[in-house]
Amino acid sequence: MAAKQSHTDQKSKEAPIVSKTRKFLNRVSLLVILILGAGGTAVYIRNVMRVNKMLNEVRALEKTRDSLISVNQQLKTKVLDMQSAPRITELAKQRLGMIPNPKAPTSLTP
Repeated sequence: MAAKQSHTDQKSKEAPIVSKTRKFLNRVSLLVILILGAGGTAVYIRNVMRVNKMLNEVRALEKTRDSLISVNQQLKTKVLDMQSAPRITELAKQRLGMIPNPKAPTSLTP
């Protein structure tokens, strides 16, 4: 009977140590989980903010591209207008004093 008592005494002495160790490990593991969760959340929020910033940059660049396309189209139209034969003929008459040939040009083919 004395052997049984000493065995139960050892269990009762070990139980508080094991209990304290388990509580400590539970607290540490909970703390680690909370820190990892907070870190993961911070990384996620940072990525979302970076993606939003990039989307805003893309929108701004698209607006710039659209305005440049519009200006380019206007310049192409202006070039075609300035290259037109009636405009060049009129400038030749006014600025250079040239007169048009009364006869139609003839082409010689061999």
